Amino acid sequence: MDWMAGKAGRLRVEELGGGPGAPVVLVHGGGGDRSHWHAVAPLLATDRRVVLFDQRGHGESDAPTDGDLSLDALASDVAAVAFAFGLQAPVLVGHSLGGAVVAETVGRLPNRFAGAVFLDSAGDIRKLPAAELAEWRASTAPDRFRASSRAWFEHILSGARPETRQHVLSTLGLTSRETYVGTMEAILRFDPAVVRRFTGPTLLLTVRELDSPLALRASLPDLPNAYLDECSHWPHLDQPERVAELVRGLLGQVDLARPRATA
Repeated sequence: MDWMAGKAGRLRVEELGGGPGAPVVLVHGGGGDRSHWHAVAPLLATDRRVVLFDQRGHGESDAPTDGDLSLDALASDVAAVAFAFGLQAPVLVGHSLGGAVVAETVGRLPNRFAGAVFLDSAGDIRKLPAAELAEWRASTAPDRFRASSRAWFEHILSGARPETRQHVLSTLGLTSRETYVGTMEAILRFDPAVVRRFTGPTLLLTVRELDSPLALRASLPDLPNAYLDECSHWPHLDQPERVAELVRGLLGQVDLARPRATA
């Protein structure tokens, strides 16, 4: 299945792999698309199904017909993808914006998913000073948006491989202002406490050089965390083998708890 009907437009979807392991759904970050997972997905798909897709308004997926880019709407797309592919208790892995989307998904449907990994995920930024918020909104005006969004990405691309930088800036350039701003506005309302509704295994993967009070780790300090060093905000592009290794650690926990098939 290359395309599926989402609640507000078509979604572009890929599937690879197979086997007895818990299936995985990979959720990319803002300004990205499913290609950000192309180095990691095959490393996870050796013994399980792996599904990756373009979130609404990103990559080849349609912009939402209703304009809804809320975390609730994005989470509904994740659940729809898992249902359409018949995935039984999949593990969700989300990067950046995708981490907030995964949090909303497992928080709203905690019994549908077996585990969650948050890769340098968005944290709690609801208390940003009003002046900073006003400046950010001003910077997203149509005449400033392309320059300001690229400048921000250049900042968090510090430490990136040249190939990562080129890839990330390319997908950012293909992302519409409406999608970028809409999803950023959604993150501004994100409450990380929603993760606590989920009782399955979780893992935070935090880029050490970007760790701050606004990182998800600061909001959920009691959850298991592993640091990633010498990489940018896109460690799955900079260090795909290391990211896959850490994700596989959580998948091993989930696999052990899954019912074994009987002959």
